[in-house]
Amino acid sequence: MQKMIAFITFESPWFRAGGIGAVMAQLPGAAQAIGKRRTVVITPFHNKSPKLNDLNLESIARVELKYRGDPVAVEVLTHTSGCPWFFLKVVDGSFFNGERHPYDVSKEDLLRNSLIFGVAAVKALPCLADYFGLPQPEVEWHLVAQDWEASTALLAFKSQDAAQGRLHLTLHNSYDEFATPENFASVGINPDLCPGDTILHRALLLCEQPVFTVSDQFALDFTQDLLQREVMAPQLQELLRNMDVLGVDNGPFVSLAPEAAHLQQAAHGDYAALKEWKAGSRRKALLALDAHHPTESAPLWGDRNQFRREADSLWFVMAGRDDPRQKGYDVAALAVEEYLAEHHGQAGCAQFLFFPSPGDEGLPGLRFMQALAERFPADVIAFPFLWGDGFKAALRGATYGLMPSLYEPFGMANEFYLAGGCVGIGRATGGNLEQIVPLRSSAACNRAVRSRAERYHALSSFPTGILFRERDRIASALDDWRAINDAQYRLGGEEPSRVTQRQGYFVFQEMANELRIAIEDGVRLYTQDPTLYYRMIAEGVAHIQRTFSWERAGQEYARKVR
Repeated sequence: MQKMIAFITFESPWFRAGGIGAVMAQLPGAAQAIGKRRTVVITPFHNKSPKLNDLNLESIARVELKYRGDPVAVEVLTHTSGCPWFFLKVVDGSFFNGERHPYDVSKEDLLRNSLIFGVAAVKALPCLADYFGLPQPEVEWHLVAQDWEASTALLAFKSQDAAQGRLHLTLHNSYDEFATPENFASVGINPDLCPGDTILHRALLLCEQPVFTVSDQFALDFTQDLLQREVMAPQLQELLRNMDVLGVDNGPFVSLAPEAAHLQQAAHGDYAALKEWKAGSRRKALLALDAHHPTESAPLWGDRNQFRREADSLWFVMAGRDDPRQKGYDVAALAVEEYLAEHHGQAGCAQFLFFPSPGDEGLPGLRFMQALAERFPADVIAFPFLWGDGFKAALRGATYGLMPSLYEPFGMANEFYLAGGCVGIGRATGGNLEQIVPLRSSAACNRAVRSRAERYHALSSFPTGILFRERDRIASALDDWRAINDAQYRLGGEEPSRVTQRQGYFVFQEMANELRIAIEDGVRLYTQDPTLYYRMIAEGVAHIQRTFSWERAGQEYARKVR
């Protein structure tokens, strides 16, 4: 029996929304190289993706399924990048039409697209076997689905009983969806053969153990963190508590930007070269800022003419896609507002550069960032678009990278250290806990931080960043998290904004207050002990390099998917 591994993913490196596309650019190839088993990736062809439309794809087959009784023709296209990728393209273009990213459609269309994708992926399996010259009866498929949108393939596989195989699931998130028997029947999935409530609930009942996720801490957070346990995924608790949930840490997503020699010098107390490299990067970022011509789709929030340009500016940077239930731009906005209300105009006051890629709420959902930049034009600039010309330089010139995550599956601290050579400041949750070794002498390192960080870092470990977290056992915490997750605020600059609405909840106030303390810690560290600050950069890079690798991640999958 020939075993084949198929990673099933709704997003790809050519049309990304969050971290899954970046993971899929690395993990399948690593698993194939180490496991020595033929590995493929199956994903939708998203019609609105310029990068997908520019790929040179080979058509290898066509399959047909039915949606509400009408035939749907799906072309199977292939491209090799690390391992073979197979794209499923609905011929008449009636599915997979997200504009900005794969999930940029209505909730109803996303469910429909996901069900169509799952069935099409299973129907394509014999075509893939033929492509490799393998008779279908001799192939045992191991499907590894990513999140609920791709786990529909597990339901379709079980429902259609199309081939021999084993089913696996990776959770990058706890988002889930409910589907009715009519939804399943519309694509030919028999829900009686995959019982359960939500799509993830049904998939978990079918899949092999362990269930994979993307960090050790997030595996624990599923059942131990209040937000995940009671608000995000209460429907999965009974199953997850009795299952083996394995955190497989991702490898780094970027290559090293600072020179290794500069880092080595900084680790031994000589930080002059690293400091000058960062100062030069700030100068390049400011040149790109002056050259930018704002447009409707690429606006600039704040006043670049008033933005301070001291030679030794202390920059805090935050970047990434805006997810109002996860990312924490609103936490950062309130913390920065409170910090600047006290320190604005003082010598050594920090400055803040925000790079929020608009999420499902678009630019209207980020107007609170515009208001912050307009209130403090000398200290805050926001770029609510992908600013290719200046972001790289700004990151390299930054002093700190902020990650005030409401929750964090893996986290981007590795990108701050490797691509920016800057120190991470993160909320003590999920992957942030593993990627940042906290400065225990910082005011932000309270009991809630210490009790979690000690799982991963010995007291003797050299610090690499600052972790913060609101205190445990807040009486209103559960009600506050539920209200935050409900997102009952207004968009487009109307009140209450996301910040003002959530400011009424004590948990949110405490998160922002602890981040403000962490920012003050960062300013104090940089100004009073630069030798320690620059050594923390060097140690942070070394910690990422020796702790996280795609080879290790690939080996974990090779061990378990067999």
